[in-house]
Amino acid sequence: MPRVHIVEDDSEISDLLSTYLSGRGFDCQVSPSSEDAKTHGPEHFDIFVVDVMLPGEDGLSFCRWLRESSEVPVIILSAVKGDTERIIGLELGADDYLEKPFNPRELLARMNAQLRRTKAQEARKMPTGPIHFSGWTLDFARQKLHSPAGVLVPLSSTEYRLITALISSLPDPLAREVIAREIFGVELGPEDRRVDILVSRLRKKLFAADQEADFIKTVRNQGYQFCAPVGT
Repeated sequence: MPRVHIVEDDSEISDLLSTYLSGRGFDCQVSPSSEDAKTHGPEHFDIFVVDVMLPGEDGLSFCRWLRESSEVPVIILSAVKGDTERIIGLELGADDYLEKPFNPRELLARMNAQLRRTKAQEARKMPTGPIHFSGWTLDFARQKLHSPAGVLVPLSSTEYRLITALISSLPDPLAREVIAREIFGVELGPEDRRVDILVSRLRKKLFAADQEADFIKTVRNQGYQFCAPVGT
């Protein structure tokens, strides 16, 4: 039974959500403020639903606090219209954002999408030590990549997450849509090329350090696949 922590000071909304979600298999905890929510450790929950406008510390500050110690998914709720609150919430580490008023069924769909994403990531957890492929070394504990010549190849956070996702999906290809969800936290549109640009950038960095580093293959209609043999 997934455990959801609803941080909402409007009792009418929190009662509605807890009743609706309880009837669909969720174990619900409700807190009327950030201060109250902090008394319940984040490790006890699978997902948070947090209102922005709370008495005392607001929901965005709570989201910032939560991200200091936990990667549990967070969906922000707000009655404020426009992009500013949504962008700030996402920058602070929220995984999704929903404007009020909203359909509880849409919230449920978004919650289930986040839980599926978390489950997929946990299923592909990588070792904490270094792994090796074709003379390269990727150190998961230090998040460092060294070429066969021992040269440190600097990776951005998204490039590092991409190479670990590709390796962890072995022997299967990783779909562009999955990369978009897990790395950028978005659903990929038909004209969205950000995944292809990221893959191209990583390929160029690998090739610049080693001209034999042709490890990332495009698999037609399936996505991208890491092709080098991997060992610890």
